[in-house]
Amino acid sequence: MTRFYELIQDAIVSHAGEWWTYVVTGVLCWIDGFFPPLPSESIVIAMSALSSTHGGPVLLWILLPLAMAGAWLGDNTAYWIGRRIPLDKIFRGERGGRILARAHHLLHHKGPEVLLSARFIPGYRIAINMVAGYVRLPYRRFMVIDFFATCLWAAFSVGLGLAAGSVFHDRPLLGIIVGVTLGLLVGWIIERIGKWREWRQLKRQLENAAE
Repeated sequence: MTRFYELIQDAIVSHAGEWWTYVVTGVLCWIDGFFPPLPSESIVIAMSALSSTHGGPVLLWILLPLAMAGAWLGDNTAYWIGRRIPLDKIFRGERGGRILARAHHLLHHKGPEVLLSARFIPGYRIAINMVAGYVRLPYRRFMVIDFFATCLWAAFSVGLGLAAGSVFHDRPLLGIIVGVTLGLLVGWIIERIGKWREWRQLKRQLENAAE
């Protein structure tokens, strides 16, 4: 499966700028919102690194709204899946149960904050958005919060690609690799910070209970 994803990414990057690459990027951003991670961030970052800003073939005024729209539709699809399908049929096994339990906990205690931050963490964003539907978070509220989350996500992904493409202007492949790596690193850092804050909160609760 990983090899299949890499083939998709390589095909889009090698033909960047052709009309169908924009369509496929938007579709992947949509599917990545409710299906275990597809390389949507990687493709958006890679395409941005090859943008016309640096003399490349990719037009950002097409890429940015398509990425944002695809991600927003994907998150909303996950929300409605959570409303219609029992989540224990989707998140199976011990790992799936842990992800689902953590998503439920985070959404219950943090609400809008976790919806915004989860958009940057592949896998967890699917769980968070499905749980939002499962617990019947008001759809209008979810829709508005997720709109801002996908705008931030798309702008960040494009900005990261632009920065990498600017630094490695004469070596576009290296720019793509650095941009994609930084995107994955940021997602990992956000996840670590979230877990660290959870442990601090739990420790504070235990100390208060002891007092």
